[in-house]
Amino acid sequence: MIDPIALPRHIGVVLNPLSGHVRRNLKKLRRLVLQIPQSTVIEASSPAEIAQALDIFNLGVNDLLVVIGGDGSLQAALTASLRRSMELAPFVLALPGGTTNMSAIDLGVTMTPASTLEALISWLAGDAPPPSVSIRSILQVSDASSTLPQFGLFFGAGAIIDGVKYFHSEVRPKGIQGNLGPAFAFMRMLLSLFRHNEQSVASATRAGLQLQHQYLYSPWLLILATTLDKLLLKSTPYWGLERAPMHFTAIAHRAPRLLSSLPFLLRGKSNAAMQDSRAYVSQNLTHAVIDDLSEYLLDGELFATRSSLYLSADVSARFILFDDELHNA
Repeated sequence: MIDPIALPRHIGVVLNPLSGHVRRNLKKLRRLVLQIPQSTVIEASSPAEIAQALDIFNLGVNDLLVVIGGDGSLQAALTASLRRSMELAPFVLALPGGTTNMSAIDLGVTMTPASTLEALISWLAGDAPPPSVSIRSILQVSDASSTLPQFGLFFGAGAIIDGVKYFHSEVRPKGIQGNLGPAFAFMRMLLSLFRHNEQSVASATRAGLQLQHQYLYSPWLLILATTLDKLLLKSTPYWGLERAPMHFTAIAHRAPRLLSSLPFLLRGKSNAAMQDSRAYVSQNLTHAVIDDLSEYLLDGELFATRSSLYLSADVSARFILFDDELHNA
């Protein structure tokens, strides 16, 4: 945390009306965002619409970007903002308004979008204390076949993609609300790890990993990289000891004793099987290169790729947080 910020000169608000929580509370949230002084409010859902909104806002380093949506909305907003300028990017207030809100929750947001907006309005009116600021590292994913990088907080490939596709095709259409839907998808992903681990090597994702001073090529069941501290269900599936902002974990096909290792893995611990096998990889890094992937996941959004991916955690963003206890005092 750093010292509380001064009042922003201008505020840009991205409201995604299609996000799960927002869609269910759209009337109330629309009423609240119109009460934010010195703000421009734009409803946007797709990455292209969100990028256009950022161009219209034209926010600077002393301004504030409010994102009301899920993980995908925040990813699109961070990408649009950091592509414009890494040095002059505004402060960010991420409100958990989506079906999955893993990023906002890990960033420290504890209030509902409506309560957070009320706290923001009170602060801007001089009736409440200022928010605190948290500086967090952001993943930059650069594709050698594209001139524009993507920015986000959670990267995944392999079984993680299976879990997300299952969520969108089977869970989301059933209208399961809250954290239950993402939890189902998470459990499905864990089950797919065991299924693919026992099936032929063709079911795994072949890729080369350049990690510090080693290169590993294998059929991988799972690849993930994140700057978040905790993932779904408060899991921490990384156990590297290096001091670096990016947690990187990979599990290879036919990893030994996967079932018995899973409880350790999810808690960020390593057992004897994991320590003795190159099938389990976990390091904290600043940079990594991944070869031969055809698709990857970034904060719940799928992207196709045709060349090497360069992952780095050199960029940071400034997130503001309101204190739940002070707001309710």
